[in-house]
Amino acid sequence: MDRPRRLRPVAEVYDPPAMAFALRDVGTHIHPGSEFATVYLAEKVAAFGGFPAGGRVLDIASALGGPARVIARRFGCSVLCIDMDPRMQAEGQDAAKREGVWLRVQQILARSERLPLANASCHGSWSQDALCHMDKPAVIAEIARVLRPGALFAFTDWIALPGFSSADRARLAAHWGFPDLLTLRQYVDLIEDSGFVPLTAEDRTAANTVSRAAEVPDQVEWEDWFVSHYGESELLAQAARGDAWREVLDGGRAGYGTFIARRM
Repeated sequence: MDRPRRLRPVAEVYDPPAMAFALRDVGTHIHPGSEFATVYLAEKVAAFGGFPAGGRVLDIASALGGPARVIARRFGCSVLCIDMDPRMQAEGQDAAKREGVWLRVQQILARSERLPLANASCHGSWSQDALCHMDKPAVIAEIARVLRPGALFAFTDWIALPGFSSADRARLAAHWGFPDLLTLRQYVDLIEDSGFVPLTAEDRTAANTVSRAAEVPDQVEWEDWFVSHYGESELLAQAARGDAWREVLDGGRAGYGTFIARRM
């Protein structure tokens, strides 16, 4: 039996010092693979018919809105950015204005488990590396509720691989606020049970989890800047979080999945 786990609040996972580390490591899209992973997922969506021009597409846990701006431009759709962090939503809206897509990117402060949207009111849904923080059955049920029949749901997320243990679960819950990780097969089963037809489920671990070099030319200067803003203890805490995650990834016990499904 698993021991009780301390689940770190998501607000702490994405507090200012953590965001500084994330921006440093993976850029403004806030996920491994950065824009390349977003473009790859968008091309997969296009291969299955795409999001309709002029339609409404959900972006679940939109963060700084980088992917939302990509799909707004790529498909000519309007994107409803669902997130619970007003600071990140404000930054996302500012970026949408700078890039000239602000009329097609709308920020909605809401929980993904309780979407303030009518049944069958959206033409598609999108999410990148966010369901790992959530009650997955509840969120996917809500997405199914608000999507029209035939709409596409495209998402990426961290997945459990063989050897993923209760100790790994506890470590990722404490450091990263992950309630749990599903295997590729478990995600496919959940998608089917929630009213979707799975179209693709890929293990993209090798493509999206390449480790950054141990040292980059300005690492010392950047860490000095970080300590001057957040303190030495915060630097050590963020490094410990990264070490915990790399231990699971480098050990081959967790990976990265890409999914496309169609609402029945």
